[in-house]
Amino acid sequence: MKFFLLLVLALIVMINGNPLNRECKCKAVSNTISFPFHSWDISSCKLCSCKDAAMVNCEQACKSMVESYARTGCGKVIKGSKVKYSWEASSCSKGVSKVEYTCA
Repeated sequence: MKFFLLLVLALIVMINGNPLNRECKCKAVSNTISFPFHSWDISSCKLCSCKDAAMVNCEQACKSMVESYARTGCGKVIKGSKVKYSWEASSCSKGVSKVEYTCA
């Protein structure tokens, strides 16, 4: 019976990612081909659900990071380039923004 439970847990982890450790990841990507310019690990939580603040606010936190990144010139990216934000909150949510930010 213990082997069966371990097997089920291993399958859940393989299919859905690790449900015991969730992470909010963010990327500033080009507006055309989604090439990543910069990425951040924003937050993580152990033994949390998708209702945890770290997961619920992942998109908003990512948006703020990319807005600041664009305002400060996007590193060595050519001035005037446009970026979007891409976020992933483990298996809770993920996506790419429709809003574009111009690198200062």
